[in-house]
Amino acid sequence: MSAAAALRLWFLLTCEVRDHSHVAAMCRSLTEIWGFRSGLTLAFRDKVIIFRRNDKGAEIMPEFAADQLGVQRCGIFSELPEFLRSFGVDPKPLLEKHGFACGDLDDRDRALPFASVVRLLDDCARVTENGAFGFLLGLRARIEHLGLIGEMVRSAPTLGRAVRAHIENHHRIVRGGAPYVVEQDPYIVRQKDQTLIGYRCLISGLPSLQFLLASVGAGVALVHELTGQLPKEILFACSETAVPAADEIRAAVKPARVVFESHHFGFTYPKHVVDLPLPSADPVKFERTMKQVHGYWNDLEPDFADQIRRLLLPALHAERAHMHMVCEATGLTPRTVNRRLAEQGTTLRTLVNETRYSIARQLLRHTHLPVAAVAQVMGYSEPGVFVRAFRQWSGSTPDSWRKSLPRMPAGPTQSTTVV
Repeated sequence: MSAAAALRLWFLLTCEVRDHSHVAAMCRSLTEIWGFRSGLTLAFRDKVIIFRRNDKGAEIMPEFAADQLGVQRCGIFSELPEFLRSFGVDPKPLLEKHGFACGDLDDRDRALPFASVVRLLDDCARVTENGAFGFLLGLRARIEHLGLIGEMVRSAPTLGRAVRAHIENHHRIVRGGAPYVVEQDPYIVRQKDQTLIGYRCLISGLPSLQFLLASVGAGVALVHELTGQLPKEILFACSETAVPAADEIRAAVKPARVVFESHHFGFTYPKHVVDLPLPSADPVKFERTMKQVHGYWNDLEPDFADQIRRLLLPALHAERAHMHMVCEATGLTPRTVNRRLAEQGTTLRTLVNETRYSIARQLLRHTHLPVAAVAQVMGYSEPGVFVRAFRQWSGSTPDSWRKSLPRMPAGPTQSTTVV
């Protein structure tokens, strides 16, 4: 190994890994240094990184052991011990199994490991034998669970502004998932007057179904508290068989329509509801709490790649995942966008592909949507282009990848799937 390569390797192994793009850049650099062709597994501090290449040497997306790659503000999860008791389950052993004490959930501002929370929710569904556990827990959410951000949201002038303020500051309380808004998507917003509020996990390789159900349930509860109205539709990007207690969800949200096999986890509201003034609107308090939120968590600004990754969530569905959209949203020139992403060892194309790959796997795993429909959601004009891209990312076609998944047993344990 040359001295330059050795110095580069030392830097890679001692630098702080902050996100997926840093990990991916490290893996690519190591394979370049040593010329690995078949695969590479790295133990990096408290992370294990698996980077594979297919038999033709084409790069395959890295997989991550994500335990330290995200955080989750306790918030609604302070309700978890009592909710478990309502099912006759002692929360202590279950929490301890995942590294928590009951007291850890008393402080709503406490930062919890994102992956541990996701796995805990999955286990809760199994132990309680209720496939709708996450959604029903989410319905217990109240604005007060959001803390200072909740005060900001409550005082917003309209529901639309409240949602935007929450999205703009969501990274301050959750690193691992992200909400987004879609207003024009021919594949999901079937009626022109509907606004979709959705949620995605940003970290792959976790049994995230229950967490996503909880996120949707919490969103429904919070918007209902602000407006007094339920959504028109509640959407789940999974099959109904993946949520054996689907009837409980329908009963809890009547008269809202529950839709499975969707392209999103989220819910829709008529646009006139989104534009209505909130009863709790207080413009002076809204501006004050906005400043307080920024000051209180000013050290938690997302890095640039993470900002772009969050921007891409709605953009992919609206077929707007391109440089013009990013420049418009960030106020930067293409040259600056490229330079800042290069500083983090990534590119816009890489982030788009990573996001597409993550969402495609979720839809292929959790739904029965045809490959052609998944390709449309990803913004591909032709299914064949998507199939070729997926083969490059995973080493197999979408159909083959889907068929290789283990068959999940019937019943509540079916929630244990990774995305």
